[in-house]
Amino acid sequence: MTAIRFVVPLAVAAMLAAAPSFAQTTKAQEESQEKTIQLSQVPKAARDAGQKALGAAPTEAKIVNGTNPQEYELEAKAANGKETSVHVRADGTVVKKESE
Repeated sequence: MTAIRFVVPLAVAAMLAAAPSFAQTTKAQEESQEKTIQLSQVPKAARDAGQKALGAAPTEAKIVNGTNPQEYELEAKAANGKETSVHVRADGTVVKKESE
């Protein structure tokens, strides 16, 4: 019973320590699947939905390879300098919103 009192906290600490590196790996993997494209290559429904979600006209577009249905990442800079991005499908469905 005494050993469990020490092993469980150590196991939890090890999992928590590994979590940030897992998040960084996932972000790196996600970015490796993206390819920069012209905004004009993004379907109009996706551009319109992205602009509405961003609150500003997108300044950069990427296609996310390996997604089905196809996703696009649109980015814009806010007035405060923060970069915001959204993942949208060709039909205009917003999948995810991120701020950096």
